[in-house]
Amino acid sequence: MFSGIVVHGDGLGRDFGFPTANIDCQIKKGSNVATGVFASIITIDKKQYNGVLVVMPKNDGSYKFEVHVFGFEADLYGKYLEADLVQKVSEVERYDSKEELLVKIKQDIEMVKEVFAGRT
Repeated sequence: MFSGIVVHGDGLGRDFGFPTANIDCQIKKGSNVATGVFASIITIDKKQYNGVLVVMPKNDGSYKFEVHVFGFEADLYGKYLEADLVQKVSEVERYDSKEELLVKIKQDIEMVKEVFAGRT
């Protein structure tokens, strides 16, 4: 499980139509953390939601944690979130264009939805 307070990010997810909450997880630099795109159960104010957690390594040895919560529209800044990993669906990859990245995001979201559809 990863948890922390939602902080401001770059706004790229929102620009793509998939807003994300950036979680300040307070993971020590140099820690060994699994990276990738995960189907996750997100807990917000004691309620659970399905969502996507992306864990990305940063150049300084730390990690970036972004969550896209299905069916949640309210402001999350300053809220405490917990993300429980359900299943890894893909690796984090770099792309040369925003168009290629948007295709990857859509594919990842569909794979996460399939994971949750198979759990009911």
